[in-house]
Amino acid sequence: MGSSSHSISSARWVGMALASLLLCGCALSTPPERSEVLARALPDTTHIPDSWQQADSLPGEVGNDWLASFNDPQLTQIVAEALANNPNLRQAASTVLAVAQSVNLAGAQMLPQIGGQVGSTGTRDFDKSNTNTSEQVNIILSWELDIWGRLRAQKSETESNYAAAMLDFAFARQSLAATTTRSWFAVVQATRLLALAEQSTTIYTQLLNVSQVRNRAGKVSEFDVIQAQAALDGSQAALESARNNQAIARRNIELLLGRYPAAEIAVATHASVLPAAVESSAPLSLLGRRPDVLAAEQQVRAAFRGLEADRLALLPDFSLQLEVGRFSNNLIGLLDINPWIGHGAIGMQIPIYEGGALVAQIAISDAQEQAAVANYGSVVLAAFNEVETGLGNEYYLGQSLVYANRGVVSLEKAVQLANDRYQAGASDMQSVLQLQTRELQSQADAIDLYYSLLANRVGLYLALGSSFDSEPMVPPALLNTL
Repeated sequence: MGSSSHSISSARWVGMALASLLLCGCALSTPPERSEVLARALPDTTHIPDSWQQADSLPGEVGNDWLASFNDPQLTQIVAEALANNPNLRQAASTVLAVAQSVNLAGAQMLPQIGGQVGSTGTRDFDKSNTNTSEQVNIILSWELDIWGRLRAQKSETESNYAAAMLDFAFARQSLAATTTRSWFAVVQATRLLALAEQSTTIYTQLLNVSQVRNRAGKVSEFDVIQAQAALDGSQAALESARNNQAIARRNIELLLGRYPAAEIAVATHASVLPAAVESSAPLSLLGRRPDVLAAEQQVRAAFRGLEADRLALLPDFSLQLEVGRFSNNLIGLLDINPWIGHGAIGMQIPIYEGGALVAQIAISDAQEQAAVANYGSVVLAAFNEVETGLGNEYYLGQSLVYANRGVVSLEKAVQLANDRYQAGASDMQSVLQLQTRELQSQADAIDLYYSLLANRVGLYLALGSSFDSEPMVPPALLNTL
Protein backbone atom coordinates (compact mmCIF):
# COMPACT_ATOMS: atom_id res chain seq x y z
CA MET A 1 0.00 0.00 0.00
CA GLY A 2 2.83 2.35 0.88
CA SER A 3 4.57 1.65 -2.42
CA SER A 4 1.38 2.38 -4.35
CA SER A 5 0.86 5.68 -2.49
CA HIS A 6 4.43 6.64 -3.17
CA SER A 7 3.97 5.94 -6.91
CA ILE A 8 0.80 8.04 -7.01
CA SER A 9 2.51 10.91 -5.19
CA SER A 10 5.44 10.73 -7.61
CA ALA A 11 3.11 10.80 -10.61
CA ARG A 12 1.29 13.83 -9.20
CA TRP A 13 4.61 15.59 -8.58
CA VAL A 14 5.75 14.92 -12.12
CA GLY A 15 2.41 16.12 -13.49
CA MET A 16 2.53 19.32 -11.44
CA ALA A 17 6.11 19.93 -12.53
CA LEU A 18 5.21 19.47 -16.18
CA ALA A 19 2.19 21.75 -15.84
CA SER A 20 4.35 24.43 -14.25
CA LEU A 21 6.92 24.18 -17.01
CA LEU A 22 4.26 24.49 -19.69
CA LEU A 23 2.39 27.36 -18.02
CA CYS A 24 5.57 29.28 -17.33
CA GLY A 25 6.91 28.85 -20.85
CA CYS A 26 8.57 31.92 -22.22
CA ALA A 27 6.36 34.26 -24.25
CA LEU A 28 7.28 34.96 -27.85
CA SER A 29 8.60 38.32 -28.95
CA THR A 30 6.12 40.86 -30.28
CA PRO A 31 6.31 41.05 -34.09
CA PRO A 32 7.05 44.47 -35.62
CA GLU A 33 4.15 46.81 -36.31
CA ARG A 34 3.33 47.82 -39.88
CA SER A 35 4.74 51.30 -39.36
CA GLU A 36 8.03 49.84 -38.13
CA VAL A 37 8.27 47.48 -41.11
CA LEU A 38 7.50 50.35 -43.50
CA ALA A 39 10.19 52.54 -41.89
CA ARG A 40 12.74 49.75 -42.25
CA ALA A 41 11.66 48.92 -45.79
CA LEU A 42 11.65 52.51 -47.09
CA PRO A 43 14.15 54.48 -44.98
CA ASP A 44 14.61 57.15 -47.67
CA THR A 45 10.89 57.72 -48.14
CA THR A 46 10.36 60.02 -45.19
CA HIS A 47 7.14 61.57 -46.40
CA ILE A 48 4.44 59.61 -48.17
CA PRO A 49 1.88 62.16 -49.42
CA ASP A 50 -1.66 62.26 -48.11
CA SER A 51 -3.03 62.22 -51.66
CA TRP A 52 -1.92 60.98 -55.05
CA GLN A 53 0.26 63.30 -57.10
CA GLN A 54 -1.10 62.60 -60.58
CA ALA A 55 -3.98 64.49 -62.13
CA ASP A 56 -7.55 63.23 -62.11
CA SER A 57 -7.31 61.89 -58.55
CA LEU A 58 -10.64 62.08 -56.74
CA PRO A 59 -10.83 62.07 -52.93
CA GLY A 60 -12.96 59.51 -51.15
CA GLU A 61 -12.90 55.84 -50.25
CA VAL A 62 -12.35 53.23 -52.95
CA GLY A 63 -15.47 51.19 -53.62
CA ASN A 64 -15.90 47.65 -54.87
CA ASP A 65 -17.98 45.79 -57.47
CA TRP A 66 -16.30 47.48 -60.43
CA LEU A 67 -17.21 44.68 -62.83
CA ALA A 68 -20.91 45.50 -62.55
CA SER A 69 -20.17 49.17 -63.35
CA PHE A 70 -19.41 48.21 -66.98
CA ASN A 71 -23.01 46.97 -67.28
CA ASP A 72 -22.02 44.11 -69.58
CA PRO A 73 -23.77 40.78 -68.74
CA GLN A 74 -21.63 38.86 -71.22
CA LEU A 75 -18.46 40.21 -69.61
CA THR A 76 -19.74 39.20 -66.16
CA GLN A 77 -20.39 35.69 -67.44
CA ILE A 78 -16.93 35.49 -69.01
CA VAL A 79 -15.23 36.48 -65.75
CA ALA A 80 -17.26 33.92 -63.81
CA GLU A 81 -16.18 31.21 -66.24
CA ALA A 82 -12.52 32.19 -65.88
CA LEU A 83 -12.73 32.08 -62.08
CA ALA A 84 -14.28 28.61 -62.25
CA ASN A 85 -12.08 27.01 -64.89
CA ASN A 86 -8.73 28.80 -65.11
CA PRO A 87 -5.98 26.19 -64.54
CA ASN A 88 -3.51 28.66 -63.01
CA LEU A 89 -6.05 29.76 -60.40
CA ARG A 90 -6.82 26.15 -59.52
CA GLN A 91 -3.10 25.53 -59.14
CA ALA A 92 -2.85 28.53 -56.80
CA ALA A 93 -5.74 27.17 -54.74
CA SER A 94 -3.94 23.83 -54.41
CA THR A 95 -0.83 25.65 -53.21
CA VAL A 96 -2.86 27.27 -50.44
CA LEU A 97 -4.17 23.87 -49.35
CA ALA A 98 -0.62 22.50 -49.24
CA VAL A 99 0.60 25.45 -47.14
CA ALA A 100 -2.36 24.95 -44.79
CA GLN A 101 -1.11 21.47 -44.00
CA SER A 102 2.26 22.89 -42.96
CA VAL A 103 0.41 24.67 -40.14
CA ASN A 104 -1.01 21.33 -39.03
CA LEU A 105 2.47 19.77 -39.17
CA ALA A 106 3.94 22.55 -37.05
CA GLY A 107 1.09 22.21 -34.55
CA ALA A 108 1.58 18.45 -34.37
CA GLN A 109 5.18 18.96 -33.17
CA MET A 110 3.81 20.66 -30.06
CA LEU A 111 1.59 17.72 -29.09
CA PRO A 112 2.49 14.39 -27.49
CA GLN A 113 3.45 11.69 -29.96
CA ILE A 114 1.88 8.35 -29.10
CA GLY A 115 2.90 5.11 -30.76
CA GLY A 116 2.57 1.39 -30.27
CA GLN A 117 5.05 -1.42 -30.55
CA VAL A 118 4.09 -5.05 -30.90
CA GLY A 119 6.64 -7.82 -31.26
CA SER A 120 6.92 -11.56 -31.09
CA THR A 121 10.03 -13.75 -31.20
CA GLY A 122 10.48 -17.49 -31.28
CA THR A 123 13.51 -19.68 -30.48
CA ARG A 124 13.67 -23.35 -31.51
CA ASP A 125 15.91 -25.86 -29.72
CA PHE A 126 16.17 -28.65 -32.28
CA ASP A 127 18.14 -30.93 -29.91
CA LYS A 128 15.36 -30.94 -27.31
CA SER A 129 12.57 -30.16 -29.74
CA ASN A 130 11.56 -27.17 -27.64
CA THR A 131 10.27 -23.82 -28.87
CA ASN A 132 10.49 -20.76 -26.65
CA THR A 133 8.29 -17.79 -27.65
CA SER A 134 8.02 -14.31 -26.22
CA GLU A 135 5.65 -11.44 -26.89
CA GLN A 136 5.90 -7.78 -26.05
CA VAL A 137 3.33 -5.00 -26.36
CA ASN A 138 4.36 -1.40 -25.62
CA ILE A 139 2.68 1.99 -25.79
CA ILE A 140 5.15 4.87 -26.04
CA LEU A 141 4.45 8.54 -25.39
CA SER A 142 7.06 11.15 -26.27
CA TRP A 143 6.66 14.88 -25.89
CA GLU A 144 9.04 17.75 -26.55
CA LEU A 145 8.32 20.41 -23.96
CA ASP A 146 8.26 23.82 -25.63
CA ILE A 147 9.66 25.70 -22.65
CA TRP A 148 11.36 28.51 -24.55
CA GLY A 149 8.81 28.81 -27.36
CA ARG A 150 10.84 27.48 -30.30
CA LEU A 151 8.02 25.23 -31.49
CA ARG A 152 5.48 28.03 -30.99
CA ALA A 153 7.68 30.36 -33.05
CA GLN A 154 7.85 27.76 -35.83
CA LYS A 155 4.08 27.33 -35.73
CA SER A 156 3.60 31.10 -35.86
CA GLU A 157 5.96 31.21 -38.85
CA THR A 158 3.85 28.66 -40.73
CA GLU A 159 0.67 30.55 -39.82
CA SER A 160 2.10 33.73 -41.32
CA ASN A 161 3.16 31.81 -44.42
CA TYR A 162 -0.35 30.40 -44.67
CA ALA A 163 -1.86 33.88 -44.33
CA ALA A 164 0.51 35.12 -47.06
CA ALA A 165 -0.52 32.23 -49.32
CA MET A 166 -4.22 33.00 -48.80
CA LEU A 167 -3.60 36.68 -49.54
CA ASP A 168 -1.63 35.81 -52.66
CA PHE A 169 -4.53 33.62 -53.78
CA ALA A 170 -7.01 36.44 -53.11
CA PHE A 171 -4.90 38.79 -55.23
CA ALA A 172 -4.49 36.14 -57.94
CA ARG A 173 -8.28 35.85 -58.08
CA GLN A 174 -8.66 39.60 -58.43
CA SER A 175 -5.86 39.73 -61.00
CA LEU A 176 -7.51 36.98 -63.04
CA ALA A 177 -10.78 38.92 -63.08
CA ALA A 178 -8.91 42.05 -64.21
CA THR A 179 -6.87 40.18 -66.84
CA THR A 180 -9.98 38.47 -68.20
CA THR A 181 -11.79 41.80 -68.42
CA ARG A 182 -8.91 43.44 -70.25
CA SER A 183 -8.63 40.44 -72.57
CA TRP A 184 -12.34 40.70 -73.30
CA PHE A 185 -11.91 44.37 -74.13
CA ALA A 186 -8.99 43.42 -76.39
CA VAL A 187 -11.23 40.95 -78.26
CA VAL A 188 -13.95 43.56 -78.75
CA GLN A 189 -11.32 46.10 -79.78
CA ALA A 190 -9.89 43.66 -82.35
CA THR A 191 -13.41 42.97 -83.60
CA ARG A 192 -14.13 46.66 -84.09
CA LEU A 193 -10.80 47.16 -85.84
CA LEU A 194 -11.66 44.21 -88.08
CA ALA A 195 -14.96 45.85 -88.95
CA LEU A 196 -13.10 49.08 -89.73
CA ALA A 197 -10.67 47.16 -91.95
CA GLU A 198 -13.59 45.64 -93.84
CA GLN A 199 -15.10 49.10 -94.20
CA SER A 200 -11.74 50.37 -95.49
CA THR A 201 -11.65 47.69 -98.17
CA THR A 202 -15.16 48.66 -99.25
CA ILE A 203 -14.23 52.36 -99.44
CA TYR A 204 -11.08 51.74 -101.47
CA THR A 205 -13.00 49.40 -103.79
CA GLN A 206 -15.47 52.20 -104.44
CA LEU A 207 -12.64 54.68 -105.08
CA LEU A 208 -11.07 52.24 -107.53
CA ASN A 209 -14.38 51.89 -109.36
CA VAL A 210 -14.79 55.68 -109.54
CA SER A 211 -11.24 56.13 -110.88
CA GLN A 212 -11.79 53.44 -113.52
CA VAL A 213 -15.04 55.04 -114.68
CA ARG A 214 -13.44 58.48 -114.88
CA ASN A 215 -10.42 57.00 -116.66
CA ARG A 216 -12.60 55.35 -119.30
CA ALA A 217 -14.37 58.68 -119.74
CA GLY A 218 -11.00 60.33 -120.31
CA LYS A 219 -11.32 62.63 -117.32
CA VAL A 220 -8.34 61.24 -115.37
CA SER A 221 -5.20 59.40 -116.28
CA GLU A 222 -4.36 55.78 -115.52
CA PHE A 223 -2.19 57.10 -112.68
CA ASP A 224 -5.36 57.60 -110.58
CA VAL A 225 -6.40 54.01 -111.22
CA ILE A 226 -2.99 52.69 -110.19
CA GLN A 227 -3.01 54.73 -106.98
CA ALA A 228 -6.52 53.55 -106.11
CA GLN A 229 -5.53 49.92 -106.82
CA ALA A 230 -2.47 50.25 -104.58
CA ALA A 231 -4.62 51.66 -101.77
CA LEU A 232 -7.07 48.77 -102.15
CA ASP A 233 -4.25 46.21 -102.07
CA GLY A 234 -2.91 47.78 -98.88
CA SER A 235 -6.33 47.74 -97.25
CA GLN A 236 -6.81 44.07 -98.14
CA ALA A 237 -3.44 43.24 -96.56
CA ALA A 238 -4.48 45.19 -93.47
CA LEU A 239 -7.78 43.26 -93.45
CA GLU A 240 -5.96 39.91 -93.28
CA SER A 241 -3.80 41.23 -90.46
CA ALA A 242 -6.90 42.40 -88.58
CA ARG A 243 -8.47 38.96 -88.97
CA ASN A 244 -5.36 37.35 -87.54
CA ASN A 245 -5.23 39.83 -84.64
CA GLN A 246 -8.83 39.06 -83.76
CA ALA A 247 -8.14 35.31 -83.84
CA ILE A 248 -5.14 35.79 -81.54
CA ALA A 249 -7.25 37.85 -79.11
CA ARG A 250 -9.93 35.19 -79.14
CA ARG A 251 -7.46 32.42 -78.39
CA ASN A 252 -5.92 34.44 -75.57
CA ILE A 253 -9.20 34.77 -73.73
CA GLU A 254 -10.13 31.17 -74.42
CA LEU A 255 -6.95 30.12 -72.62
CA LEU A 256 -7.96 32.22 -69.60
CA LEU A 257 -11.35 30.49 -69.61
CA GLY A 258 -9.77 27.05 -69.67
CA ARG A 259 -11.10 26.37 -73.17
CA TYR A 260 -9.32 24.93 -76.18
CA PRO A 261 -7.82 27.90 -78.13
CA ALA A 262 -9.97 27.52 -81.25
CA ALA A 263 -10.69 31.25 -81.77
CA GLU A 264 -14.39 30.47 -81.74
CA ILE A 265 -15.66 32.46 -78.76
CA ALA A 266 -18.62 34.69 -79.57
CA VAL A 267 -17.70 38.35 -79.40
CA ALA A 268 -19.86 41.39 -78.81
CA THR A 269 -19.44 44.29 -81.20
CA HIS A 270 -20.78 47.04 -78.96
CA ALA A 271 -18.42 49.23 -76.97
CA SER A 272 -18.51 49.00 -73.18
CA VAL A 273 -19.35 52.25 -71.43
CA LEU A 274 -16.56 53.75 -69.36
CA PRO A 275 -17.81 54.14 -65.77
CA ALA A 276 -17.51 57.38 -63.83
CA ALA A 277 -14.09 58.29 -62.47
CA VAL A 278 -13.01 56.19 -59.48
CA GLU A 279 -12.33 57.64 -56.05
CA SER A 280 -8.77 56.90 -55.07
CA SER A 281 -8.44 57.20 -51.25
CA ALA A 282 -4.99 57.92 -49.77
CA PRO A 283 -1.69 56.18 -50.58
CA LEU A 284 -1.22 54.68 -47.10
CA SER A 285 -4.65 53.06 -47.29
CA LEU A 286 -3.20 50.62 -49.84
CA LEU A 287 -1.12 48.98 -47.11
CA GLY A 288 -4.18 47.52 -45.45
CA ARG A 289 -6.33 46.96 -48.54
CA ARG A 290 -4.23 45.29 -51.25
CA PRO A 291 -3.74 41.55 -50.70
CA ASP A 292 -0.29 41.46 -52.31
CA VAL A 293 0.98 44.18 -49.96
CA LEU A 294 -0.53 42.40 -46.95
CA ALA A 295 1.02 39.14 -48.15
CA ALA A 296 4.45 40.76 -48.25
CA GLU A 297 3.87 42.02 -44.70
CA GLN A 298 3.00 38.49 -43.57
CA GLN A 299 6.20 37.22 -45.17
CA VAL A 300 8.11 39.68 -42.98
CA ARG A 301 6.30 38.28 -39.91
CA ALA A 302 7.11 34.73 -41.01
CA ALA A 303 10.79 35.59 -41.42
CA PHE A 304 10.75 37.30 -38.01
CA ARG A 305 9.37 34.15 -36.37
CA GLY A 306 11.82 31.94 -38.27
CA LEU A 307 14.73 34.00 -36.96
CA GLU A 308 13.31 33.82 -33.45
CA ALA A 309 12.97 30.02 -33.66
CA ASP A 310 16.57 29.64 -34.81
CA ARG A 311 17.82 31.78 -31.93
CA LEU A 312 15.81 29.72 -29.44
CA ALA A 313 17.42 26.59 -30.85
CA LEU A 314 20.58 27.59 -28.95
CA LEU A 315 18.76 26.87 -25.67
CA PRO A 316 18.35 23.40 -24.12
CA ASP A 317 15.51 21.17 -25.29
CA PHE A 318 13.41 19.31 -22.74
CA SER A 319 11.53 16.15 -23.57
CA LEU A 320 9.33 13.64 -21.77
CA GLN A 321 9.04 9.95 -22.58
CA LEU A 322 6.68 7.39 -21.03
CA GLU A 323 6.55 3.74 -21.99
CA VAL A 324 4.09 1.13 -20.73
CA GLY A 325 3.98 -2.45 -21.93
CA ARG A 326 3.62 -6.11 -21.16
CA PHE A 327 6.18 -8.83 -21.68
CA SER A 328 5.61 -12.55 -21.63
CA ASN A 329 7.30 -15.79 -22.66
CA ASN A 330 7.01 -19.50 -21.93
CA LEU A 331 8.98 -19.43 -18.70
CA ILE A 332 7.17 -16.40 -17.27
CA GLY A 333 3.91 -17.99 -18.32
CA LEU A 334 4.70 -21.07 -16.26
CA LEU A 335 5.33 -18.85 -13.25
CA ASP A 336 2.06 -17.04 -13.96
CA ILE A 337 3.74 -13.60 -13.81
CA ASN A 338 3.36 -11.83 -17.23
CA PRO A 339 4.34 -8.47 -15.75
CA TRP A 340 3.30 -5.00 -16.87
CA ILE A 341 6.36 -2.82 -17.29
CA GLY A 342 6.48 0.98 -17.17
CA HIS A 343 9.28 3.40 -17.93
CA GLY A 344 9.42 7.17 -17.70
CA ALA A 345 12.13 9.72 -18.41
CA ILE A 346 12.62 13.46 -18.63
CA GLY A 347 15.55 14.46 -20.78
CA MET A 348 17.41 17.61 -21.69
CA GLN A 349 19.51 18.14 -24.80
CA ILE A 350 22.02 20.97 -24.76
CA PRO A 351 23.76 22.12 -27.95
CA ILE A 352 27.45 22.37 -27.06
CA TYR A 353 29.29 22.13 -30.35
CA GLU A 354 27.57 21.99 -33.72
CA GLY A 355 30.48 23.09 -35.89
CA GLY A 356 28.93 26.56 -36.23
CA ALA A 357 25.74 25.16 -37.84
CA LEU A 358 23.33 26.87 -35.43
CA VAL A 359 25.09 30.23 -35.70
CA ALA A 360 25.14 29.92 -39.49
CA GLN A 361 21.42 29.14 -39.52
CA ILE A 362 20.74 32.26 -37.45
CA ALA A 363 22.77 34.33 -39.93
CA ILE A 364 20.79 32.81 -42.80
CA SER A 365 17.47 33.56 -41.11
CA ASP A 366 18.59 37.11 -40.32
CA ALA A 367 19.46 37.67 -43.99
CA GLN A 368 16.11 36.17 -45.02
CA GLU A 369 14.31 38.54 -42.65
CA GLN A 370 16.14 41.52 -44.12
CA ALA A 371 15.27 40.29 -47.62
CA ALA A 372 11.59 40.00 -46.64
CA VAL A 373 11.64 43.59 -45.36
CA ALA A 374 13.28 44.80 -48.58
CA ASN A 375 10.73 42.85 -50.63
CA TYR A 376 7.94 44.53 -48.67
CA GLY A 377 9.37 47.90 -49.64
CA SER A 378 9.53 46.87 -53.30
CA VAL A 379 5.91 45.67 -53.26
CA VAL A 380 4.72 48.88 -51.59
CA LEU A 381 6.60 51.10 -54.05
CA ALA A 382 5.32 49.06 -56.99
CA ALA A 383 1.76 49.47 -55.69
CA PHE A 384 2.22 53.24 -55.35
CA ASN A 385 3.68 53.42 -58.86
CA GLU A 386 0.82 51.39 -60.35
CA VAL A 387 -1.72 53.82 -58.92
CA GLU A 388 0.17 56.96 -59.92
CA THR A 389 0.71 55.59 -63.44
CA GLY A 390 -2.92 54.51 -63.72
CA LEU A 391 -4.16 57.91 -62.62
CA GLY A 392 -1.81 59.63 -65.07
CA ASN A 393 -2.97 57.38 -67.91
CA GLU A 394 -6.57 58.04 -66.96
CA TYR A 395 -6.08 61.74 -67.47
CA TYR A 396 -3.84 61.78 -70.54
CA LEU A 397 -5.62 58.99 -72.40
CA GLY A 398 -8.92 60.75 -71.74
CA GLN A 399 -7.59 64.02 -73.10
CA SER A 400 -6.07 62.29 -76.14
CA LEU A 401 -9.38 60.57 -76.86
CA VAL A 402 -11.21 63.90 -76.85
CA TYR A 403 -8.88 65.29 -79.53
CA ALA A 404 -8.91 62.02 -81.50
CA ASN A 405 -12.70 62.06 -81.70
CA ARG A 406 -12.62 65.68 -82.85
CA GLY A 407 -10.12 64.72 -85.50
CA VAL A 408 -12.37 61.92 -86.75
CA VAL A 409 -15.26 64.35 -87.20
CA SER A 410 -13.09 66.90 -88.99
CA LEU A 411 -11.52 64.33 -91.31
CA GLU A 412 -14.92 62.86 -92.19
CA LYS A 413 -15.96 66.30 -93.44
CA ALA A 414 -12.65 66.77 -95.28
CA VAL A 415 -13.00 63.39 -97.03
CA GLN A 416 -16.53 64.21 -98.13
CA LEU A 417 -15.37 67.52 -99.58
CA ALA A 418 -12.40 65.83 -101.28
CA ASN A 419 -14.66 63.23 -102.91
CA ASP A 420 -17.01 65.94 -104.16
CA ARG A 421 -14.08 67.90 -105.57
CA TYR A 422 -12.71 64.78 -107.27
CA GLN A 423 -16.07 64.04 -108.88
CA ALA A 424 -16.14 67.62 -110.11
CA GLY A 425 -12.60 67.34 -111.46
CA ALA A 426 -11.24 69.95 -109.06
CA SER A 427 -8.96 67.54 -107.19
CA ASP A 428 -6.77 64.50 -107.87
CA MET A 429 -6.94 60.95 -106.57
CA GLN A 430 -3.81 61.35 -104.47
CA SER A 431 -5.43 64.06 -102.34
CA VAL A 432 -8.56 61.92 -101.87
CA LEU A 433 -6.54 58.85 -100.89
CA GLN A 434 -4.39 60.78 -98.43
CA LEU A 435 -7.40 62.24 -96.66
CA GLN A 436 -9.24 58.92 -96.73
CA THR A 437 -6.25 57.12 -95.24
CA ARG A 438 -5.93 59.73 -92.50
CA GLU A 439 -9.62 59.46 -91.69
CA LEU A 440 -9.53 55.66 -91.38
CA GLN A 441 -6.34 55.84 -89.32
CA SER A 442 -7.92 58.43 -87.02
CA GLN A 443 -10.87 56.11 -86.47
CA ALA A 444 -8.49 53.26 -85.64
CA ASP A 445 -6.56 55.54 -83.28
CA ALA A 446 -9.77 56.55 -81.53
CA ILE A 447 -10.74 52.89 -81.06
CA ASP A 448 -7.28 52.08 -79.69
CA LEU A 449 -7.38 55.03 -77.29
CA TYR A 450 -10.84 54.15 -76.02
CA TYR A 451 -9.95 50.56 -75.26
CA SER A 452 -6.62 51.60 -73.78
CA LEU A 453 -8.65 53.82 -71.47
CA LEU A 454 -10.93 50.90 -70.57
CA ALA A 455 -7.97 48.58 -69.94
CA ASN A 456 -6.23 51.24 -67.87
CA ARG A 457 -9.38 51.73 -65.79
CA VAL A 458 -9.42 48.03 -64.94
CA GLY A 459 -5.73 48.17 -64.00
CA LEU A 460 -6.43 51.22 -61.84
CA TYR A 461 -9.22 49.40 -60.02
CA LEU A 462 -6.83 46.54 -59.30
CA ALA A 463 -4.02 48.88 -58.25
CA LEU A 464 -6.28 50.76 -55.83
CA GLY A 465 -7.45 47.54 -54.18
CA SER A 466 -10.99 47.75 -55.54
CA SER A 467 -12.65 44.33 -55.77
CA PHE A 468 -14.38 43.16 -58.94
CA ASP A 469 -17.39 41.97 -56.91
CA SER A 470 -19.21 43.28 -53.86
CA GLU A 471 -16.79 41.57 -51.43
CA PRO A 472 -13.56 43.45 -50.59
CA MET A 473 -10.27 42.16 -51.97
CA VAL A 474 -9.28 40.90 -48.54
CA PRO A 475 -12.14 38.90 -46.98
CA PRO A 476 -13.06 40.33 -43.55
CA ALA A 477 -12.66 36.89 -41.93
CA LEU A 478 -9.08 36.72 -43.17
CA LEU A 479 -8.36 40.35 -42.29
CA ASN A 480 -9.39 39.69 -38.68
CA THR A 481 -6.76 36.96 -38.36
CA LEU A 482 -3.82 39.09 -39.50
